[in-house]
Amino acid sequence: MVQVVMDTTTGMTRQEFDQSGITMIPLYVRDGDKVYREQVDIFPDEFYRRERAGLIYETAQTNPADLVSVFKPIVEAGDEVVCVLISSAISGSVNAAHVAAQMLGAEDRITIVDSLESGYGEAYLGHTAKKMAAAGESRVEIVRALADIRSRTRTYFIMESLKWLFHGGRLTGAQYFIGSVIKLNPIVWFDEAGRMTSYDKTRTLKVAKDHMHRLVADCGKNGVEAATLHWPDNLNEAQEFHAEMEEILQVPVSYTKLSCVLGVHTGPDLLGPCIIMKAS
Repeated sequence: MVQVVMDTTTGMTRQEFDQSGITMIPLYVRDGDKVYREQVDIFPDEFYRRERAGLIYETAQTNPADLVSVFKPIVEAGDEVVCVLISSAISGSVNAAHVAAQMLGAEDRITIVDSLESGYGEAYLGHTAKKMAAAGESRVEIVRALADIRSRTRTYFIMESLKWLFHGGRLTGAQYFIGSVIKLNPIVWFDEAGRMTSYDKTRTLKVAKDHMHRLVADCGKNGVEAATLHWPDNLNEAQEFHAEMEEILQVPVSYTKLSCVLGVHTGPDLLGPCIIMKAS
C-alpha cells in the first residue's frame, strides 16, 4: 500500500489531515528563540493576530530526523511512501526528505515529490495521490499523474505590503525601500521552477486586482479542474474577490486559509487564486 505524506504549508488543518488519512509533517516558524510547529504549537488565527500586532516571525529549517520519524513506521509496516512537499525553491524540506530516505536505506520505497508549489496547489497533489493509492495504483503511476497536474497549476498572490517579503529574506533593503516609496502592490506567483517571485509590479491595489481578474480568466478559458482562493486574515476582502472569481470561472471556488509558514513571507493581507486547469 502507498501512504501519502505532506507538510502543513498545504493550508490543511490537523483535523483535515486526520480525516483524509494523509500523514502530516509540521513545518516550523520561529519567534526569536521560540520555535513553533505549525498545526501543533501554533495555528493561523493566532499567528496572524500576532503578525498584525507587529511580531515578525521567521521560518526554521526542517530537520531530517523529523522526517525519519514519519517515514520509519510506514516503511517498517511494509508500505511505500509518496511524500509531497513545499517547493524546493523556497524551502529545504525536499532535501531534508531525501536525506531521511537515505538514512533509512529506503530510497527504493520512498518517492519525494517536489510540488513546486505550496498551499492548495500542493494539497491537491496530495489528495490526488491518496485517491490513486486507495484505488491500488502504483507509486510510478501516482508520480506521473502528479507531474501532469503540477504542470497545469497556477498560483498567484496579490501582496498588499512589501515588508513581509523583505523580512522573510525575499527582497533586499534597496528593493524594499524603492518599492515602498512608489507604493508597489506586486503580484507574486510560483513560477515554473517553483520560485516565489514577482509576476508583475503593479502600482495600486485596484490595478493589481484588475490584472488578477485577467489572469484568472486566462487560466479558466479552457476549463477548470479545481480552484481556490488563499487568504490569511482578510476575510471581508477575500469574500469579495472570491465572488468575482466564481463569476469569472463559472465553477465553485473553495477557500484556503494561508499557512503560518507562507504567512511569514506574505503577511496577513493577501489574495491568492490557485487554479488547476483542465487537461487538454
